Amino acid sequence: MKNPTAGKPAPIGAGPSGVSGSKAKAPARGQRRPTQRDIALATGLSQTAVSLVLNRVEPSTVSAEARELILQTAQRLGYVPNRMARNLQSARTHTLACIIPDITNPTFPALVRGFQSAADAAGYDTMIFDTDGTLERERRALQWLSQGHVDGVMALFFHFDAADLAQALHGRVAVVQMVSEYRPSGDIDQVYIDNAAAAQAMTQALIDKGHQRIAMLSCPRGPGAERQRGFHAAMQKAGLSASLITADDFTQAAGLRAMQAELAEHFHCSAVFAANDLLAIGAMAALRAAGRRIPDDVAVAGFDDIPSAQLLHPALTTVRRFEHEMGHFAAELLIARLDGLDADQPGRGFERPFELVMRDSA
Repeated sequence: MKNPTAGKPAPIGAGPSGVSGSKAKAPARGQRRPTQRDIALATGLSQTAVSLVLNRVEPSTVSAEARELILQTAQRLGYVPNRMARNLQSARTHTLACIIPDITNPTFPALVRGFQSAADAAGYDTMIFDTDGTLERERRALQWLSQGHVDGVMALFFHFDAADLAQALHGRVAVVQMVSEYRPSGDIDQVYIDNAAAAQAMTQALIDKGHQRIAMLSCPRGPGAERQRGFHAAMQKAGLSASLITADDFTQAAGLRAMQAELAEHFHCSAVFAANDLLAIGAMAALRAAGRRIPDDVAVAGFDDIPSAQLLHPALTTVRRFEHEMGHFAAELLIARLDGLDADQPGRGFERPFELVMRDSA
């Protein structure tokens, strides 16, 4: 099962006019915000010339006549300069950053490699910042970003959303945020999969195999909440009672502890759906230690399809996220912003596909 890729642009927000003379006419509600490319097409001038005039680059090689035409056209079309676009015209470091919550989590290497491959191809260096998923280290990462060490960043935060990043960074760097749920916000692009839909699809697959007593093993932070929402939706739709096993982290050890505690309380479910593969691996270890056979006694499914998932015995049923492609796509979005191709666009949401991978554990 695949969820088709779809782009969902954020609503267009108003901003201060940067055009000389009278105030530019704002675009009508629901109308796409004019870009520098639109002005170039309307005037027959190059996008470089338009950029030089609208960004007030001095000394300018654009003639006074062309300058006046550009300004008049910008006013007529209702062009509103983008603060991030202006800021990104300043000195460049030719370095991009990846901010991730746990460098030891096997989900993230493919994401970073995909990001780095696109950055390398465009001539950018890459830095990695590991926040360990803590509030304090995420705050330090934001402070570090605000100091202009990099031109752009792919960020995966647990404690700050796109609105927080926009407020903290004020357009100083281009940002693509990897999110578990898309919420339109300012100038920041967001890349995500529909976690709720993916979890609902996997839960439904377990139900279709005859399971009626299904427990979800999850940590409430990060993507856990959205995946729990999808699980509950599928169970409710089928008229089944949902059980939730709460872990304190997304690690194998956390999955082991949580599953052991549940088994000690007379666990009677026929299937466990874990919010990530590491939790699933921990749960499988606890089930085996308790003498439960997988999948004969208890089926197990995970989420992420980490490299070791197919090497387990039995191989782990899971939800595949195309991490390498997502990282590559995120870098391309940043580079397009930095090169001015999408600099005038408001923040957008880009939904990426997922796939159910049915293996022996379920």
